[in-house]
Amino acid sequence: MYAELQASSNFSFLRGASHPQELASVACGYSYEAIAITDRNTLSGIVLAHSHLKKAKAKTRLIVGARLDLANGSSLLCYPTDRAAYGRLTRLLTLGRRRAEKGECLLTLQDVEEYAEGQHFIFPCPEVLSDAVRQQIKTCACKFHGSFHLALTHRFRGDDQRSIHAIADFAYSLGVPVVATNDVLYHDLGRKVLQDVVTCIREKCTLAEAGFRLDANAERHLKPIREMAQLFAAWPHALKATIEIADRCSFSLDELRYEYPEEIAEPGLTPFEDL
Repeated sequence: MYAELQASSNFSFLRGASHPQELASVACGYSYEAIAITDRNTLSGIVLAHSHLKKAKAKTRLIVGARLDLANGSSLLCYPTDRAAYGRLTRLLTLGRRRAEKGECLLTLQDVEEYAEGQHFIFPCPEVLSDAVRQQIKTCACKFHGSFHLALTHRFRGDDQRSIHAIADFAYSLGVPVVATNDVLYHDLGRKVLQDVVTCIREKCTLAEAGFRLDANAERHLKPIREMAQLFAAWPHALKATIEIADRCSFSLDELRYEYPEEIAEPGLTPFEDL
């Protein structure tokens, strides 16, 4: 059993290279327990993924989430566990959008803490475990105790075992649980070409000029459960944690209904009597 908890769609503008429904379809085909769409500072992609899974009557469940890019630190993956927490997350994103120019979002760790009730957080696997990153992980572990995991992700750059061991050891030293993610940007490896193109658009360069700004491989796609199990054979508890988090984050978009505002009328007046 496996749930992918870090997948960006094309609603992560100029980063993700697949539609939400494409990600949901492949996750369903691989019999994932769940998939989380975690676009950057937006919930825009979750409706399409949810609708696809519902129409397909899939056993794979959608987990609502978002990647929060912070002005004063690294990003955090945020997942509302219930209806009230979903409302807080939407208000948090609205706050960040109102502060910034169109298309941007300005959030700080302090903002996230204010709206943290009912949320579960994952710190994305750091590429470099610098002193600044270590300090932010420590801070988050303290602020979000009991609702915080550190992600382990294979980068396929030749030093994965060493780097993942270092990150896992640091997490254990803090008492922070770890969880496996694949940091997905596209549903199928064939979409890597498009992902390279949107990266060049974002970086304002040509493919010939892009160099190390492009991912070194085409591994940021959804993978079969068996392959994920092989990759994380040394960390089975990190795979198990994906299911534990998926079970905890039980909020569904099916819970949302239109809420008619309460009418305010003077005592003794019938509707429209005051017109």
